[in-house]
Formats: sequence, structure tokens, C-alpha cells
Amino acid sequence: MANRKTLPWWLDGGTESCDLCEQPHALQSQRRCAACDRASCEHCVTVDPDTGEILCHECAGEAGEDKG
Repeated sequence: MANRKTLPWWLDGGTESCDLCEQPHALQSQRRCAACDRASCEHCVTVDPDTGEILCHECAGEAGEDKG
């Protein structure tokens, strides 16, 4: 009988849930917003081009309003 191999962590469904889109993701790929410390997946963050900070979409929108 063949053994079933477990999936690598990046292919497994993940144990964490994104605060913004509620999709599961692996803890190792989680990102935290520099402004509000919200945990989110790598798809729900934006890198500020001026500072290089990782921001959630909500904080990135607020930062854009402050600049303009």
C-alpha cells in the first residue's frame, strides 16, 4: 500500500484566515499592515512605493488620500 504524502505548507489550504478577504492562507505567507497591524494574505496588501511599507488596502487608500 502506497503512503500518501502530505502537501507542502504552501500548497496546503492553510491554518490562518485573512481579515480582509476571509480566504485561508499559510501562516508563513501572512502579511501585517504597518499602520494598523491587521493580519492579511499576500493578495490583500499593497507596498507603499515611497516608504516600502506593507499596508492593507484600507490603510493604503487612506495614505493615498493624505498625499493628494
